[in-house]
Amino acid sequence: MVAIELNEEEFKILEGLTNDEIIALNKFKEFPIYIKDQYLLLYLFSKKFDLEKAYKLIKNNLLIREKLEISFPVVKDQVNKELAMKSSSFNIIGCRDNNGCSISYLYPSKVKPKDYTLKEYMTFLLWSQDQSAHDHSSVHRAGMTIIEDLHNISIFKHFDSRLQDFLKKNKLNDMQDVFIGRIQKIYILNPPFLLRPLLSLARTFMKNKLISRIEICKTEQIFQTIDQSQVLYEYGGTLNLTYIDYFNSLPLNF
Repeated sequence: MVAIELNEEEFKILEGLTNDEIIALNKFKEFPIYIKDQYLLLYLFSKKFDLEKAYKLIKNNLLIREKLEISFPVVKDQVNKELAMKSSSFNIIGCRDNNGCSISYLYPSKVKPKDYTLKEYMTFLLWSQDQSAHDHSSVHRAGMTIIEDLHNISIFKHFDSRLQDFLKKNKLNDMQDVFIGRIQKIYILNPPFLLRPLLSLARTFMKNKLISRIEICKTEQIFQTIDQSQVLYEYGGTLNLTYIDYFNSLPLNF
């Protein structure tokens, strides 16, 4: 089993910043936002250091937390452990694709969102966001690759409209204006029969840029851009680690 040691007090996002990024961070601190640099950088990287867009993003994110009474930042001790153990949405700090992007995993059929309160579900999602401040700045600069397994997915069991309804109620219609992250690639495994026609339909209302980054593929095709050593064994890689072991290894304050 691979051992990954992480320190809750070490924020690698602060390492390796360029002079321009440091200047932009200092300018961003002139905005009326009073949180630590490592977390400000999450929003700046997500919007490529466009200060106005990053400010809008962080305001919306903080609004959601206020409405649901979720702290900033969220730490592991505040996360519903049972929900985390479902391993339906996660990333492992330190793993990269060949372009230096972080690797995130989605396996929607592993959890029924409505088995948990919206606050519990959002707390887990926001923790996944906040703890990424422990990853290096180069990763945030590169963006993220998503490996999504749609095996056994059901729109009735695994799709949760509560989040969309909640966002609309608060006049937030775009997920990209609430959650951080720049998606560079989405690999979809085990797609349901109707996925391809649905993607064709999605081209009428989704940005072509995002659609073009979605690739329906077989597991072995992933390894054209990701070394097998960086992918969990469950997803066809050689990384001998489970998310449950990884989660359990993290300090409570992480």
